[in-house]
Amino acid sequence: MTETEQLIEDLEQIFSVFRHIFGNTVNSLKITLDVLIRNYHTFDDSTTQEFLYRALEQVDRQHEFLNAMRTYARSDVGKIEETPLIVLWNDLLVSARSRLNERKIRLSHDIQAVPRSVLINLTSVRKIMEHLVDNAIDAVNNTEFPEIQLSAFTHSGSLVIQVSDNGEGIPPEIRSKVFTPFFTTREGHFGLGLSISRKTLSQMDGRLELSNRLPAGTEARIWLKTA
Repeated sequence: MTETEQLIEDLEQIFSVFRHIFGNTVNSLKITLDVLIRNYHTFDDSTTQEFLYRALEQVDRQHEFLNAMRTYARSDVGKIEETPLIVLWNDLLVSARSRLNERKIRLSHDIQAVPRSVLINLTSVRKIMEHLVDNAIDAVNNTEFPEIQLSAFTHSGSLVIQVSDNGEGIPPEIRSKVFTPFFTTREGHFGLGLSISRKTLSQMDGRLELSNRLPAGTEARIWLKTA
């Protein structure tokens, strides 16, 4: 698929999400207000208030979606600084341990010969890694012996940090959509984590890759520029 074809597919997916979210909320809001208007003189105060709250819930849903759009549009990497690798790695391990220990998920980690420092915004990389770890946690939710691995190594002059899990992997039918803004398979989510992560990494001259691993599971890799 060419870059233009991918862009068109992404835009079609985004418009599909727009139609779904705003279409559902607008229809629900219209039905709620229609019923309230037709029965306003027969409803008691309690029933009227109930319908007003229903309408407000739909407006709140639209507001949440608009905020998500604003978050994606305004996502910015911030100041890029030379950061010692040991600082970054320890920061990531502390964050991962705090997420996994309470869920009784095994964490293994390995760091091989790597550069002494990288050019990043530490806060941005931390948020990206937290999202990838959270995705891995969701992936192993139904795994009998859940395990998540963190590893770091150098490749082609870049630092690669990898998050691996032993979950079910990425279904083939959604593999091409995982980076599309607002695409999600989880109820109540807006599907911005991976798209914002990829956008932020590109601002640091880095990139994000996802792939399935054998015999099962997913590998998420971020590539960072070395100092």
